[in-house]
Amino acid sequence: MIKSVDKALRLLEILSQSDRPMRLRDIAEASELTRSNAFRMLQTLRDLDYVQQTGDGSHYDLTLKIFEIGARKVASNSLVSVAHPVLQALSERVSENVMLSVREGLTSVVIDRIESRAFVRTFAYLGARAPLHAVSGGKVLLAFAPEEIIADMTQNLVRFTDRTITDPDRLAQEIATIRAQGHATAFHEINEAARGVAVPIRSLHGDVVAALSISGPMEELSDALIVRFVAELHDHTAQIERAWSGVNQGVGVSSVPRPSSA
Repeated sequence: MIKSVDKALRLLEILSQSDRPMRLRDIAEASELTRSNAFRMLQTLRDLDYVQQTGDGSHYDLTLKIFEIGARKVASNSLVSVAHPVLQALSERVSENVMLSVREGLTSVVIDRIESRAFVRTFAYLGARAPLHAVSGGKVLLAFAPEEIIADMTQNLVRFTDRTITDPDRLAQEIATIRAQGHATAFHEINEAARGVAVPIRSLHGDVVAALSISGPMEELSDALIVRFVAELHDHTAQIERAWSGVNQGVGVSSVPRPSSA
């Protein structure tokens, strides 16, 4: 590992997690770097247009360059391209967030989403990450992941709320249930407000490559509403799979982010 690259990327991650520009001393503390080392790294990132100094120059913030890079990557993804209008159609039928997620290591990543029209919302922004065991889309991706990924996740069951799954045996039971019923639910497991329902999206070869989910506060989420949401999700997932298979017919490899094994 090249340490300077690791340090620079760590600074970008720290800045991305703040909702306002940060002072040098706070960045240095969060990154466990000396102020002089953090300052040199930030100046380099500024010269490369990844970071900008704000106000009187004492605070640092990200520019939109990283967003630009990520947006180009997402725009080139054929799964996102064909799925987006289907997500829009689904959002017209439900009043919650609609999200498309893929697995990267032990996390799920939102690669497309339509925001809820409801007055009270939970914000799962584009690019948001969550541990696989704590959200409905992540659970779907975990249930159909390679066994080594499941084993690694079992060793990393971080608790977020009292309802987060942290017991390996309970996780194994949850995975078995998801595989049997074809959908996953998560109630208040990543935070106290969020509930979600998700189903898998499969490639031409039957591999689970993504998850489609409906999520939000949904305090009135009855069993009957879950049944309705699952039916809606399966119907719209089938539309995505048909459209995506048409795009990739004869291509050989579907254009979707490859799950990492890390």
